[in-house]
Amino acid sequence: MPDYVCSACFEDEDLSAWISRNGEHQRCDFCGRIDAPAVEFKGVSDFITACIEKYWGRAVDQMPYETAEGGYIGGNTWDTYDLLRDEIALSLPRDHKGKLFYALLHALPDETWCDHDWTCLDLDQALLTSWESFCETVKHRRRFFFHSTGSDDVDSYTPASLLATIASASREMGLVREIEEGTSLWRARTNLPSDRRELASEYGTPPLEFATQSNRMNPPGIPMLYVASSRRTAVMETRVTRADVGRWLALKPLRVLDLRELPAVPGLFSEVGRQRRLVLRFLHAFAADVMKPVERDERVHIDYLPSQVVTEFLRDFAFPGGRLDGIAYGSTVHRQGWNVVLFAEPVHLGLQESNWRKVDPWLRFDGASAFSTES
Repeated sequence: MPDYVCSACFEDEDLSAWISRNGEHQRCDFCGRIDAPAVEFKGVSDFITACIEKYWGRAVDQMPYETAEGGYIGGNTWDTYDLLRDEIALSLPRDHKGKLFYALLHALPDETWCDHDWTCLDLDQALLTSWESFCETVKHRRRFFFHSTGSDDVDSYTPASLLATIASASREMGLVREIEEGTSLWRARTNLPSDRRELASEYGTPPLEFATQSNRMNPPGIPMLYVASSRRTAVMETRVTRADVGRWLALKPLRVLDLRELPAVPGLFSEVGRQRRLVLRFLHAFAADVMKPVERDERVHIDYLPSQVVTEFLRDFAFPGGRLDGIAYGSTVHRQGWNVVLFAEPVHLGLQESNWRKVDPWLRFDGASAFSTES
């Protein structure tokens, strides 16, 4: 059997990088080239086996076997060939004649594989299923006092447990970040009277009596401040081409849950732990669902309910270092921009005095002007 295989024989970035880190020999016995680091073939096959065993189990160790039924029963199974070809989709760009693939097939355990634990869902699937159930609950079953609904098990989380898991996972994945002091944030307004176009109050958090609209992160009656990363993004979020735009300057670092750019989901052959990879897979799916565009029709308040409940929970969650000032997220109408919803009351904008204690403002108003996205 050939002794060495090079990093260029594998398309997977993590697998190729592992070979590069560990490779010294330069000649590859599979592709015959000397242009990439190479390691002993057995080392690669052992590494691939270890990665497979992080995400799949051996059916012989877990599943019931029924001779009359023709094999293992109760769950999905794969032989090593199908696992490599279909589930892992291992890509070997230089293996034109199948020499490397069949060498791996011969070197890997000749097993029937099953799900990592065939009796329960993987963590990411359990969280996604719980999120779907949570959305169904707050949209159509109960909106208040749902925290004690159901009970936790290995395949599902209660609404309260799911929310706490989202908060804890966000912290562990480094999603609690700061928007730097001095950052410019913009809010657009349409159809303002000419004598009010430069008033700070017109670009701040809406007064309670005007907080009648359901938005992505807040229900009617609970005002929050939505601002954008640029004038263009702010105007595009209003779905018009021209508006008056006010500028706010951050007077302090703003602590936010940052959904703008999540860490990449590690690959199957990364050396990241199994749980971190599965949690990140869920967080990506969760963020995409929360941020997806919603039609502005009579259903808007229903479709926004899950993100509104999550926001309310995160607003009061005791993160290490203090509570959040807001949530930052990508714009669905301007890919180059982003938005942040701030839990800012007028007192945090310097628009009112606190009645009982001194409050340092978060933002300072820096004027307003008209802006057109067509210019």
